[in-house]
Amino acid sequence: MKTGFTFLLVLGLAGSSFATHLLGGYIQARQVSGTATYEFTVYLYMDAIQGRQAAEQSTSIPFCFGDGSDTVTIPRVSTAFIDPGLMLIVFKTTHSYNGTGSGSYTVSVSNLTNRSSDMQNFPGSVNSPFYIETTIVPGRPNSTPVFQPLPGLLRASVNRKATFSFPATDAEGDSVAYYLVRIRKGDCGKMSQLVDEFIFPNDVSRKGTFKIDALSGEVTWDAPTVVGRYVFALVAAEWRNGVKISETEYEMVCFVDDRAGGNPGTVPPYEPVMERGLLTASDGGIDAQDLTIDVFPIPSLLHFTVVIKSAQPTTARFELIDLQGRIIEQIERNTPALAHETSIGNDQLPPGTYLLKTSARGRVFTQKVLKR
Repeated sequence: MKTGFTFLLVLGLAGSSFATHLLGGYIQARQVSGTATYEFTVYLYMDAIQGRQAAEQSTSIPFCFGDGSDTVTIPRVSTAFIDPGLMLIVFKTTHSYNGTGSGSYTVSVSNLTNRSSDMQNFPGSVNSPFYIETTIVPGRPNSTPVFQPLPGLLRASVNRKATFSFPATDAEGDSVAYYLVRIRKGDCGKMSQLVDEFIFPNDVSRKGTFKIDALSGEVTWDAPTVVGRYVFALVAAEWRNGVKISETEYEMVCFVDDRAGGNPGTVPPYEPVMERGLLTASDGGIDAQDLTIDVFPIPSLLHFTVVIKSAQPTTARFELIDLQGRIIEQIERNTPALAHETSIGNDQLPPGTYLLKTSARGRVFTQKVLKR
């Protein structure tokens, strides 16, 4: 089983030429039909207003596949000025893995220095290398989702609701679900870690909401209250027949300014970001057309019982998570069935609010539960 490997994109030759204007990007993997060969494409966005010359000088970057093979140099294949403020740089290469076992590779772009600085929600951004990752399963013929190019710099105004769209297309027609994540750091051959200094954009003033639509990839910030730059990351999780087969992390920067017309009275009460919560249910259960999930009792003195019923046989995974994002308990049901019933939690669990995440049929449902 191949796990924990890392895919390194180091800015060796390009080095400081990226200046401090690297805004974000993601990695896309496309498996060559019937083989263990992948084509990797790295999409990087830059602030073209301040970094045009730096971007044009970035003609190649070293690339590590994470399987013990030698580092190669990836050529830049294209540079596009999307608008006067945003530039997209694309690097591409292919690589053949040794076999197509049942494991996974977490490939990543790491150690890209000089990311965009002065982030309101990430004070140490200028000294933190840029990092993104994508997880693939070589044993499954697949291409990871491709995001539509951004139309321009992401901009918002204080006291106005802002929306940013990140739709992705999937070549095989697999289900794609989106969720927000904290940005990470990492190196080749090592597991990535959360960046301690990062907080979500609406945590800066603790006002309003910052959410993502699980099905469309649309991010809604209702509403910014402090002028400045903000960085955030989302993940597109790809599902096939109830099994997750890839995860693609996408990081990007938003610019918030102060324009006339905002209305402070429209900013809703603060809500913490629900990480990895793709579809949120009201307390008591979820009732979809082809899938029902019931949780009881709420609140509970001992444990929670989860009952899932499906129109088609399905596997299921249940996770009990605290509000800091730590998984307290995880239960897998790997035999497809029309119904699953399980108990999660116990009387030793401290009283408080938790998140109960149920994964089935390529969808993830998250709801709050209360332990007394």
